[in-house]
Amino acid sequence: MGYIQKQRGKYRARYRDPLGRVTSTTFDRKADAQRFLAEMETEKARGNWIDPRHAAIPLAHWADEFLLLARRLSPSTQETYRRDLNKYVLPALGSYRLGAIPPDEIENWLNDEIEAGIAPSSVHRHYRTLRRMLQVAVDKQKIVSNPCDRVEPPRVPKREMVFLDWKQAVDLAEAHTDRYRALIYLAVDSGMRWSELIGLRRSKLDIRARKVRVTEQLIHLETGEWLRKETKTPASVRSITISSVTAQIMAHHLERYAAPGPDGLVFPNRAGNPIAAASFWNNHFARAQRASGVSCRFHDLRHSSVALATAGGAHPKAIQARMGHSSINVTLDRYGHLFPELDEAIAASFAEQLSAARSNHETKVVHAAFGDR
Repeated sequence: MGYIQKQRGKYRARYRDPLGRVTSTTFDRKADAQRFLAEMETEKARGNWIDPRHAAIPLAHWADEFLLLARRLSPSTQETYRRDLNKYVLPALGSYRLGAIPPDEIENWLNDEIEAGIAPSSVHRHYRTLRRMLQVAVDKQKIVSNPCDRVEPPRVPKREMVFLDWKQAVDLAEAHTDRYRALIYLAVDSGMRWSELIGLRRSKLDIRARKVRVTEQLIHLETGEWLRKETKTPASVRSITISSVTAQIMAHHLERYAAPGPDGLVFPNRAGNPIAAASFWNNHFARAQRASGVSCRFHDLRHSSVALATAGGAHPKAIQARMGHSSINVTLDRYGHLFPELDEAIAASFAEQLSAARSNHETKVVHAAFGDR
Protein backbone atom coordinates (compact mmCIF):
# COMPACT_ATOMS: atom_id res chain seq x y z
CA MET A 1 0.00 0.00 0.00
CA GLY A 2 1.28 3.48 -0.81
CA TYR A 3 1.68 6.41 1.53
CA ILE A 4 1.70 10.21 1.40
CA GLN A 5 4.46 12.62 2.44
CA LYS A 6 3.98 16.35 2.87
CA GLN A 7 6.90 18.31 1.42
CA ARG A 8 7.02 22.11 1.14
CA GLY A 9 3.26 22.46 0.96
CA LYS A 10 2.90 19.64 -1.59
CA TYR A 11 1.74 16.05 -1.12
CA ARG A 12 3.91 13.31 -2.60
CA ALA A 13 2.10 10.00 -3.15
CA ARG A 14 4.58 7.09 -3.02
CA TYR A 15 3.69 3.56 -4.12
CA ARG A 16 5.19 0.37 -5.54
CA ASP A 17 4.44 -0.58 -9.13
CA PRO A 18 3.67 -4.23 -10.05
CA LEU A 19 7.42 -4.87 -10.46
CA GLY A 20 8.10 -3.68 -6.92
CA ARG A 21 9.76 -0.40 -7.94
CA VAL A 22 9.01 2.59 -5.70
CA THR A 23 7.79 5.66 -7.56
CA SER A 24 5.95 8.83 -6.65
CA THR A 25 3.75 11.63 -7.96
CA THR A 26 3.24 15.06 -6.41
CA PHE A 27 -0.13 16.80 -5.88
CA ASP A 28 -1.25 20.17 -4.55
CA ARG A 29 -4.01 18.64 -2.44
CA LYS A 30 -3.88 15.69 -0.07
CA ALA A 31 -7.28 14.47 -1.28
CA ASP A 32 -5.96 14.19 -4.84
CA ALA A 33 -2.95 12.23 -3.63
CA GLN A 34 -5.21 9.85 -1.67
CA ARG A 35 -7.50 9.37 -4.68
CA PHE A 36 -4.48 8.67 -6.89
CA LEU A 37 -3.12 5.98 -4.54
CA ALA A 38 -6.55 4.33 -4.34
CA GLU A 39 -6.80 4.26 -8.13
CA MET A 40 -3.31 2.80 -8.44
CA GLU A 41 -4.12 -0.01 -6.02
CA THR A 42 -7.38 -0.76 -7.82
CA GLU A 43 -5.72 -0.89 -11.24
CA LYS A 44 -2.93 -3.15 -9.92
CA ALA A 45 -5.51 -5.51 -8.44
CA ARG A 46 -7.36 -5.66 -11.76
CA GLY A 47 -4.17 -6.15 -13.76
CA ASN A 48 -4.82 -2.92 -15.67
CA TRP A 49 -2.04 -0.85 -14.15
CA ILE A 50 -0.29 1.64 -16.45
CA ASP A 51 2.73 3.58 -15.31
CA PRO A 52 1.39 7.16 -14.85
CA ARG A 53 4.81 8.59 -15.68
CA HIS A 54 4.16 7.73 -19.35
CA ALA A 55 1.08 9.94 -19.33
CA ALA A 56 3.09 12.86 -17.92
CA ILE A 57 5.15 13.48 -21.06
CA PRO A 58 4.13 16.44 -23.26
CA LEU A 59 1.97 15.59 -26.26
CA ALA A 60 4.69 17.01 -28.53
CA HIS A 61 7.16 14.40 -27.24
CA TRP A 62 4.70 11.59 -27.87
CA ALA A 63 4.15 12.95 -31.39
CA ASP A 64 7.83 12.30 -32.13
CA GLU A 65 7.53 8.72 -30.87
CA PHE A 66 4.30 8.24 -32.83
CA LEU A 67 5.96 9.32 -36.07
CA LEU A 68 8.81 6.88 -35.44
CA LEU A 69 6.28 4.09 -34.98
CA ALA A 70 4.54 5.16 -38.20
CA ARG A 71 7.65 4.52 -40.33
CA ARG A 72 6.17 1.24 -41.55
CA LEU A 73 3.29 3.14 -43.17
CA SER A 74 3.41 4.57 -46.68
CA PRO A 75 5.44 7.77 -47.18
CA SER A 76 2.29 9.68 -48.16
CA THR A 77 0.53 8.66 -44.93
CA GLN A 78 3.59 9.62 -42.88
CA GLU A 79 3.68 12.97 -44.65
CA THR A 80 0.00 13.60 -43.87
CA TYR A 81 0.54 12.79 -40.18
CA ARG A 82 3.64 14.99 -39.96
CA ARG A 83 1.98 17.94 -41.69
CA ASP A 84 -1.21 17.76 -39.60
CA LEU A 85 0.71 17.43 -36.35
CA ASN A 86 3.24 20.19 -36.98
CA LYS A 87 0.88 22.69 -38.57
CA TYR A 88 -2.41 22.12 -36.74
CA VAL A 89 -2.41 19.71 -33.77
CA LEU A 90 0.73 20.58 -31.83
CA PRO A 91 0.45 24.40 -32.05
CA ALA A 92 -2.92 24.08 -30.31
CA LEU A 93 -2.44 21.08 -27.98
CA GLY A 94 1.28 20.31 -27.89
CA SER A 95 1.85 21.78 -24.41
CA TYR A 96 -0.67 19.44 -22.78
CA ARG A 97 0.57 16.30 -21.08
CA LEU A 98 -0.29 13.11 -22.91
CA GLY A 99 -2.64 11.84 -20.22
CA ALA A 100 -4.24 15.18 -19.40
CA ILE A 101 -5.80 16.47 -22.61
CA PRO A 102 -9.35 17.64 -21.80
CA PRO A 103 -11.93 16.45 -24.36
CA ASP A 104 -13.59 19.88 -24.29
CA GLU A 105 -10.30 21.52 -25.30
CA ILE A 106 -10.06 19.16 -28.28
CA GLU A 107 -13.60 20.06 -29.29
CA ASN A 108 -12.92 23.78 -28.85
CA TRP A 109 -9.83 23.46 -31.04
CA LEU A 110 -11.89 21.81 -33.79
CA ASN A 111 -14.56 24.51 -33.52
CA ASP A 112 -11.88 27.21 -33.72
CA GLU A 113 -10.59 25.69 -36.95
CA ILE A 114 -14.08 25.68 -38.45
CA GLU A 115 -14.58 29.33 -37.46
CA ALA A 116 -11.19 30.17 -39.00
CA GLY A 117 -12.53 29.01 -42.35
CA ILE A 118 -10.68 25.70 -42.62
CA ALA A 119 -12.67 23.21 -44.69
CA PRO A 120 -14.68 20.74 -42.55
CA SER A 121 -13.07 17.83 -44.40
CA SER A 122 -9.60 19.13 -43.43
CA VAL A 123 -10.65 19.74 -39.82
CA HIS A 124 -12.00 16.20 -39.66
CA ARG A 125 -8.67 14.88 -40.97
CA HIS A 126 -6.80 16.80 -38.25
CA TYR A 127 -9.12 15.18 -35.71
CA ARG A 128 -8.48 11.72 -37.16
CA THR A 129 -4.72 12.28 -36.97
CA LEU A 130 -4.94 13.27 -33.30
CA ARG A 131 -7.30 10.39 -32.57
CA ARG A 132 -4.98 7.90 -34.21
CA MET A 133 -1.94 9.21 -32.33
CA LEU A 134 -3.75 8.96 -28.99
CA GLN A 135 -5.12 5.51 -29.81
CA VAL A 136 -1.59 4.27 -30.41
CA ALA A 137 -0.72 5.68 -26.96
CA VAL A 138 -3.56 3.59 -25.51
CA ASP A 139 -2.42 0.50 -27.43
CA LYS A 140 1.17 0.97 -26.19
CA GLN A 141 -0.12 1.36 -22.60
CA LYS A 142 0.95 4.96 -22.23
CA ILE A 143 -2.52 6.18 -21.27
CA VAL A 144 -5.67 4.44 -20.07
CA SER A 145 -8.19 5.86 -22.53
CA ASN A 146 -8.46 8.03 -25.62
CA PRO A 147 -9.99 11.47 -24.88
CA CYS A 148 -11.13 11.68 -28.51
CA ASP A 149 -13.71 9.01 -27.66
CA ARG A 150 -15.58 11.76 -25.81
CA VAL A 151 -15.34 14.33 -28.60
CA GLU A 152 -17.95 15.09 -31.24
CA PRO A 153 -15.99 15.76 -34.46
CA PRO A 154 -17.32 18.21 -37.06
CA ARG A 155 -19.72 16.91 -39.64
CA VAL A 156 -18.36 16.84 -43.16
CA PRO A 157 -21.00 17.83 -45.72
CA LYS A 158 -21.24 15.33 -48.52
CA ARG A 159 -20.17 16.77 -51.83
CA GLU A 160 -22.69 16.11 -54.53
CA MET A 161 -21.44 13.97 -57.39
CA VAL A 162 -21.57 15.58 -60.81
CA PHE A 163 -22.47 13.30 -63.70
CA LEU A 164 -21.60 14.53 -67.18
CA ASP A 165 -23.49 13.35 -70.24
CA TRP A 166 -21.60 12.48 -73.42
CA LYS A 167 -22.01 15.95 -74.89
CA GLN A 168 -20.61 17.63 -71.77
CA ALA A 169 -17.74 15.14 -71.59
CA VAL A 170 -16.78 15.82 -75.23
CA ASP A 171 -17.14 19.60 -74.78
CA LEU A 172 -14.85 19.50 -71.75
CA ALA A 173 -12.27 17.28 -73.47
CA GLU A 174 -12.20 19.36 -76.65
CA ALA A 175 -11.72 22.55 -74.61
CA HIS A 176 -8.31 21.23 -73.52
CA THR A 177 -5.15 21.65 -75.53
CA ASP A 178 -4.10 18.75 -77.74
CA ARG A 179 -1.52 17.59 -75.16
CA TYR A 180 -4.12 16.98 -72.44
CA ARG A 181 -7.25 16.19 -74.48
CA ALA A 182 -6.60 12.45 -74.45
CA LEU A 183 -6.28 12.52 -70.65
CA ILE A 184 -9.89 13.66 -70.32
CA TYR A 185 -11.19 11.16 -72.84
CA LEU A 186 -9.41 8.27 -71.13
CA ALA A 187 -10.58 9.44 -67.68
CA VAL A 188 -14.24 9.35 -68.79
CA ASP A 189 -13.91 6.17 -70.83
CA SER A 190 -11.99 4.14 -68.23
CA GLY A 191 -13.07 5.66 -64.91
CA MET A 192 -9.44 5.61 -63.75
CA ARG A 193 -8.36 7.69 -60.77
CA TRP A 194 -6.12 10.75 -61.19
CA SER A 195 -3.12 9.01 -59.57
CA GLU A 196 -3.58 5.99 -61.86
CA LEU A 197 -3.80 8.16 -64.99
CA ILE A 198 -0.73 10.32 -64.36
CA GLY A 199 1.28 7.21 -63.43
CA LEU A 200 0.26 5.20 -66.50
CA ARG A 201 3.21 3.84 -68.48
CA ARG A 202 3.38 2.92 -72.17
CA SER A 203 3.77 -0.79 -71.37
CA LYS A 204 0.38 -0.79 -69.62
CA LEU A 205 -1.50 0.48 -72.67
CA ASP A 206 -2.26 -1.91 -75.56
CA ILE A 207 -3.87 0.12 -78.34
CA ARG A 208 -4.57 -2.86 -80.63
CA ALA A 209 -6.33 -4.83 -77.93
CA ARG A 210 -7.87 -1.61 -76.52
CA LYS A 211 -6.70 -2.61 -73.04
CA VAL A 212 -5.38 -0.55 -70.15
CA ARG A 213 -3.69 -2.49 -67.36
CA VAL A 214 -3.91 -0.64 -64.01
CA THR A 215 -1.29 -1.90 -61.55
CA GLU A 216 0.05 1.18 -59.75
CA GLN A 217 -0.44 4.86 -58.95
CA LEU A 218 1.80 7.90 -58.77
CA ILE A 219 1.65 10.18 -55.72
CA HIS A 220 3.17 13.68 -55.44
CA LEU A 221 4.56 14.32 -51.95
CA GLU A 222 4.78 17.80 -50.42
CA THR A 223 8.57 17.46 -50.47
CA GLY A 224 8.32 17.60 -54.25
CA GLU A 225 9.21 13.92 -54.64
CA TRP A 226 7.15 11.52 -56.71
CA LEU A 227 6.22 8.17 -55.16
CA ARG A 228 5.15 5.21 -57.28
CA LYS A 229 3.14 2.80 -55.15
CA GLU A 230 0.59 0.02 -55.26
CA THR A 231 -2.99 0.74 -56.24
CA LYS A 232 -5.48 1.94 -53.64
CA THR A 233 -6.74 -1.60 -52.92
CA PRO A 234 -5.86 -5.07 -54.31
CA ALA A 235 -9.12 -4.93 -56.29
CA SER A 236 -7.84 -1.78 -58.00
CA VAL A 237 -5.41 -3.91 -60.01
CA ARG A 238 -7.49 -4.46 -63.13
CA SER A 239 -7.68 -4.60 -66.92
CA ILE A 240 -9.99 -2.10 -68.63
CA THR A 241 -11.25 -2.31 -72.19
CA ILE A 242 -11.61 1.14 -73.74
CA SER A 243 -13.76 2.14 -76.70
CA SER A 244 -12.39 2.13 -80.23
CA VAL A 245 -12.84 5.91 -80.38
CA THR A 246 -10.73 6.49 -77.28
CA ALA A 247 -8.17 3.97 -78.55
CA GLN A 248 -7.73 6.05 -81.73
CA ILE A 249 -7.35 9.22 -79.65
CA MET A 250 -4.77 7.48 -77.46
CA ALA A 251 -2.85 6.25 -80.51
CA HIS A 252 -2.53 9.86 -81.73
CA HIS A 253 -1.47 10.97 -78.23
CA LEU A 254 1.20 8.27 -77.91
CA GLU A 255 2.81 9.33 -81.18
CA ARG A 256 3.04 12.99 -80.21
CA TYR A 257 3.25 13.36 -76.44
CA ALA A 258 4.03 10.16 -74.50
CA ALA A 259 7.55 9.65 -73.14
CA PRO A 260 9.65 7.05 -75.01
CA GLY A 261 10.29 3.49 -73.87
CA PRO A 262 8.08 0.88 -72.16
CA ASP A 263 8.32 2.71 -68.82
CA GLY A 264 7.70 6.12 -70.36
CA LEU A 265 4.80 8.11 -68.96
CA VAL A 266 1.74 8.24 -71.20
CA PHE A 267 0.84 11.69 -69.86
CA PRO A 268 4.02 13.68 -69.11
CA ASN A 269 4.02 17.47 -68.94
CA ARG A 270 5.98 19.59 -71.43
CA ALA A 271 9.17 19.06 -69.43
CA GLY A 272 8.72 15.28 -69.56
CA ASN A 273 7.83 15.02 -65.87
CA PRO A 274 4.66 13.76 -64.18
CA ILE A 275 1.72 16.18 -64.18
CA ALA A 276 1.37 18.08 -60.89
CA ALA A 277 -2.26 18.37 -59.83
CA ALA A 278 -2.26 22.03 -58.81
CA SER A 279 -0.61 23.14 -62.04
CA PHE A 280 -3.02 21.10 -64.14
CA TRP A 281 -6.11 22.36 -62.28
CA ASN A 282 -5.13 26.02 -62.59
CA ASN A 283 -3.62 26.12 -66.05
CA HIS A 284 -5.68 23.56 -67.94
CA PHE A 285 -8.71 22.00 -66.24
CA ALA A 286 -10.16 25.25 -64.86
CA ARG A 287 -9.65 27.05 -68.18
CA ALA A 288 -11.32 24.20 -70.08
CA GLN A 289 -14.29 24.31 -67.72
CA ARG A 290 -14.76 28.03 -68.35
CA ALA A 291 -14.43 27.56 -72.10
CA SER A 292 -16.85 24.62 -72.24
CA GLY A 293 -19.33 25.82 -69.63
CA VAL A 294 -18.96 22.47 -67.82
CA SER A 295 -18.42 22.61 -64.04
CA CYS A 296 -17.08 19.59 -62.17
CA ARG A 297 -14.13 18.21 -60.24
CA PHE A 298 -11.66 15.94 -61.99
CA HIS A 299 -12.87 13.04 -59.84
CA ASP A 300 -16.37 13.62 -61.22
CA LEU A 301 -15.08 12.23 -64.51
CA ARG A 302 -14.83 8.90 -62.69
CA HIS A 303 -18.39 9.29 -61.40
CA SER A 304 -19.52 10.21 -64.90
CA SER A 305 -17.94 7.05 -66.28
CA VAL A 306 -20.11 4.99 -63.94
CA ALA A 307 -23.26 6.94 -64.84
CA LEU A 308 -22.62 6.59 -68.58
CA ALA A 309 -21.93 2.85 -68.24
CA THR A 310 -25.11 2.43 -66.22
CA ALA A 311 -27.15 4.29 -68.80
CA GLY A 312 -25.67 1.93 -71.40
CA GLY A 313 -27.00 -1.09 -69.50
CA ALA A 314 -23.82 -2.21 -67.73
CA HIS A 315 -24.29 -4.65 -64.84
CA PRO A 316 -23.19 -3.44 -61.36
CA LYS A 317 -20.70 -6.31 -61.09
CA ALA A 318 -19.03 -5.26 -64.34
CA ILE A 319 -18.85 -1.67 -63.10
CA GLN A 320 -17.30 -2.84 -59.81
CA ALA A 321 -14.51 -4.62 -61.70
CA ARG A 322 -13.98 -1.70 -64.08
CA MET A 323 -13.77 0.88 -61.29
CA GLY A 324 -11.59 -1.32 -59.07
CA HIS A 325 -13.97 -1.20 -56.11
CA SER A 326 -13.13 -3.57 -53.27
CA SER A 327 -16.62 -5.13 -53.34
CA ILE A 328 -19.98 -4.90 -55.06
CA ASN A 329 -21.29 -3.30 -51.86
CA VAL A 330 -19.02 -0.28 -52.42
CA THR A 331 -20.38 0.11 -55.95
CA LEU A 332 -24.02 -0.16 -54.88
CA ASP A 333 -23.60 2.02 -51.79
CA ARG A 334 -22.03 4.78 -53.88
CA TYR A 335 -23.94 4.45 -57.13
CA GLY A 336 -27.04 2.44 -56.24
CA HIS A 337 -29.31 5.36 -57.11
CA LEU A 338 -28.14 5.03 -60.72
CA PHE A 339 -29.68 1.56 -60.99
CA PRO A 340 -33.46 2.17 -60.72
CA GLU A 341 -34.01 -0.39 -63.47
CA LEU A 342 -32.78 -3.12 -61.12
CA ASP A 343 -35.67 -2.44 -58.74
CA GLU A 344 -38.08 -2.20 -61.67
CA ALA A 345 -36.75 -5.48 -63.07
CA ILE A 346 -37.41 -7.20 -59.74
CA ALA A 347 -40.98 -5.85 -59.71
CA ALA A 348 -41.56 -6.99 -63.29
CA SER A 349 -40.17 -10.45 -62.52
CA PHE A 350 -42.32 -10.73 -59.41
CA ALA A 351 -45.42 -9.70 -61.39
CA GLU A 352 -44.75 -12.34 -64.03
CA GLN A 353 -44.10 -15.13 -61.53
CA LEU A 354 -46.93 -14.11 -59.20
CA SER A 355 -49.38 -13.99 -62.12
CA ALA A 356 -48.28 -17.45 -63.23
CA ALA A 357 -48.61 -18.85 -59.69
CA ARG A 358 -52.10 -17.35 -59.26
CA SER A 359 -53.18 -18.69 -62.66
CA ASN A 360 -51.92 -22.14 -61.70
CA HIS A 361 -53.78 -21.95 -58.39
CA GLU A 362 -57.06 -20.96 -60.11
CA THR A 363 -56.65 -23.87 -62.56
CA LYS A 364 -56.28 -26.29 -59.65
CA VAL A 365 -59.39 -24.87 -57.97
CA VAL A 366 -61.44 -25.31 -61.15
CA HIS A 367 -60.22 -28.90 -61.62
CA ALA A 368 -61.02 -29.68 -58.02
CA ALA A 369 -64.48 -28.27 -58.39
CA PHE A 370 -65.27 -30.39 -61.48
CA GLY A 371 -63.68 -33.41 -59.88
CA ASP A 372 -66.08 -33.20 -56.92
CA ARG A 373 -69.02 -33.51 -59.29
